[in-house]
Amino acid sequence: MKIGMYSPYLSILGGGEKYFLTIASLLSNDHEVILFSDHQTLSLAEDAFRISLKGVLVKPKDSLVRKNLLARFQMTSAFDVFFYMTDGSIFYPGSRKNFLIIQSPSHMPSTSFFQQFKMRNWRLICYSSFMKQIIYERLGKSARVLPPCIEIPEKVISSNLKKNIILTVGRFFPHPHTKKHDTLIEAFIKLRSHGFSGWKFIIVGGLSEKGGIRIVEELKKKSLGLPVEVHVNVPFSTLQSYYQQATIYWHATGYGEDLSSYPERAEHFGITTLEAMASGAIPFAFAAGGQLDVIENGVSGYLWHTPSELIRLTTEIVNNTRLQRDLSYQATMRAKDFSCSKFHEKLETLLNG
Repeated sequence: MKIGMYSPYLSILGGGEKYFLTIASLLSNDHEVILFSDHQTLSLAEDAFRISLKGVLVKPKDSLVRKNLLARFQMTSAFDVFFYMTDGSIFYPGSRKNFLIIQSPSHMPSTSFFQQFKMRNWRLICYSSFMKQIIYERLGKSARVLPPCIEIPEKVISSNLKKNIILTVGRFFPHPHTKKHDTLIEAFIKLRSHGFSGWKFIIVGGLSEKGGIRIVEELKKKSLGLPVEVHVNVPFSTLQSYYQQATIYWHATGYGEDLSSYPERAEHFGITTLEAMASGAIPFAFAAGGQLDVIENGVSGYLWHTPSELIRLTTEIVNNTRLQRDLSYQATMRAKDFSCSKFHEKLETLLNG
């Protein structure tokens, strides 16, 4: 098949971009994939995500974006399939099958008559059950859940590699859904006050927006004198090393927010949680959003509601070596449900459905 793809967000290089480019990479093995972007962005993405895009053809994004509606319809009609990751805007596509990826509530198209008319030829895709429900409530349309995939390590991470490390990974940005790194530092401080010693808390994140600079500076101030490290824009190989060493993975996005009114402040899926699980880190995630699709509570990790519950559950795991081993194993098994091979099978089913 001839497949076209466009996302306005490729320069950000976050989780959504990794998801989108993974689709491009996998489909390019069996189909002709044309991505409307630029070569520099793709080169940066290959380095950041370790995704091979050699089989993907690139056309300048302006050749699509700067077209009027009729010209864009005519251009997309040359494709069998078109994937578009929307920023809330919609165009009427001309290809035979068209998949609109809606990342979060912040990227939801409006319900105006003209927008709804343009929606008629799109099939909707989202990351999680959380997003599927929101799409149905706001647009009255059903979406297909296609959760992101991760690379599964070829070998089970040896327990000998594990250290007394609690890890959290998430971009440093103020909106739409802050990763709540400050909440986790406060929880770590309370853990230490309860006699929790000999452990290190490592915060890793990407920084691509000016608003995130202030957040990083505040986190470093908050962690002065503590066994807390803040790492910005590390290579993926370094991030993998942290995953392999970490015994525990913390995630707090959505905590303290009015998620009924502002669902965009929850985690839309939680791919870093899965990456940590694949390396045997035991996940503790705030019980909201897409994390509910990832963690089987009490089996492959824990879903917490308050910082005090997070502290209690973490303490129980640290003090129970057998339970620690069992949960680590179950986390790696759960992560395999989100392998790229299974993701590829689902993609082909979409194309042929």
